[in-house]
Amino acid sequence: MSEDQSIKFIKIKDNRITSSEGLLFKSEDKLESAKFMSQAYKFFGINYSKFFKMDGLSKAGFIAVELLSEKIQLEKNTGLIFSNSSSSLDTDLRFQESMQNFASPSVFVYTLPNIVLGEISIRHSIQSENAFFITENFDPELILDYAEIHLKNLACKNVLCGWLNLHNNEYDVFLWHVTGLEDLQSQRGQLPKIYATTHE
Repeated sequence: MSEDQSIKFIKIKDNRITSSEGLLFKSEDKLESAKFMSQAYKFFGINYSKFFKMDGLSKAGFIAVELLSEKIQLEKNTGLIFSNSSSSLDTDLRFQESMQNFASPSVFVYTLPNIVLGEISIRHSIQSENAFFITENFDPELILDYAEIHLKNLACKNVLCGWLNLHNNEYDVFLWHVTGLEDLQSQRGQLPKIYATTHE
C-alpha cells in the first residue's frame, strides 16, 4: 500500500479486517454480518460480556475500536466523531418486527445510531465530545472539520473518527485516529485515497 502509514486505521468490509499495517483477519466463507463479527470477536480473543447484547452497528464499531486501541492511545478526553448513511435502520427494522409480538426493550435501546459511541465510551472510559452524522456517502472533510473545531476549542485532545455503516448484512467500517491539529491538516486529501484503496 502507498498510503501514509502515519494514519492509523481499521477497515472492516467483505469478510476482511485490515489496518494501516495490512490484513489482520479474513473469513474464507461469506458470512452474515452478525456471524462475521462474532467470529472476529473470538479470533482476536476479546473478552467483554456486554458484546453479545449489542446490536450489529455497535458490535462492528466496538471491534474496530478494540483493534485500533492497540495502536493508539485512547484517553478520557479523546473525541469521537462518526457517521454513516443508514443511521440505525438495521436495528430499527428488527425492533419493528419484534413489535408484532412483544416489543423488545433490549432491541429498542439501540434504535439510535449514536448508541455505539456510548458503548465505546464506557469500554474505554472516554468522557469527551462526540457526534454521529448521517451523510449519503463517506465524507471525511465533514468529520475533519468538526474535529478541527473541537481541537481548536480544546474540547478534546485527539479524535477517533469513523465511517460506520451496516445494513442488510452489508457492512463498511473505516475508523482512523487524529492525534492533533497538525495531524488533522496533513490528513486532508489523503483519506479519500486511503479509503478507496482499502476497497480494491
